[in-house]
Amino acid sequence: MHIHKHNNRSRQRGSAVLEFALVMAFLVPVFVATFSVGMSLTKSIQATGVCRDAVVLMVRSNTDPSSGLDLSLTQNQRMIVRAANGFRMNLDAAFDPDPNGKGVVILSKVVMVGPAECSIGVVPAPPTAPPWNSSNCPNYGQYAFTYRVVIGNGTSWTSKLGSPPSGIVAANGTISAADIASNTSNRATDMGAGGVVTLTASTFALISEMYVDVSDTSLFNTWQPPIIYSRSVS
Repeated sequence: MHIHKHNNRSRQRGSAVLEFALVMAFLVPVFVATFSVGMSLTKSIQATGVCRDAVVLMVRSNTDPSSGLDLSLTQNQRMIVRAANGFRMNLDAAFDPDPNGKGVVILSKVVMVGPAECSIGVVPAPPTAPPWNSSNCPNYGQYAFTYRVVIGNGTSWTSKLGSPPSGIVAANGTISAADIASNTSNRATDMGAGGVVTLTASTFALISEMYVDVSDTSLFNTWQPPIIYSRSVS
């Protein structure tokens, strides 16, 4: 009789261990998923903040030329990279942007090409202008880049708006009036109805985009996208 009771207790302990193992097999993935989603949300919020800060700096640069806030210069880019602390975008302790790092911030200024851009960019004016149209000003009525600065790893990721052709972007990020008006390869995509923003002739938008690789914060990439993308428009 004593042996029988002992066997019952042994079977109960064995059943408890088995039940615990089955429950943990379910709970561990749930815990991992919760952690990964939480980290993803935290990083997404930070990336949104970085994009917003970058647009604010672009607005200051465009509205106050006397500020000297040239975002093509490393010393000014450090402000953006510092805001992205934790994303491994910095090359060193000074927060210089790392061209081989885990993230990138892409700054663009896009204009809807109108009569003003054509008048400045098509010189001398053809006999048919004004009025301006797509036949005498190739980018008339199109969205074109007027500025592009890439901070960080611009090799791994590119803008969803497209990119200006290689060689037409000056060291300070600006693009010539001639390329704005006439270079059809300098057009931005995903603009207008259904796109990022709709503009009227000769108005512009300042756009910051950010990609960041956060795969190292996820135990299982199934539960968290390894790349976060964020965008801010002003």
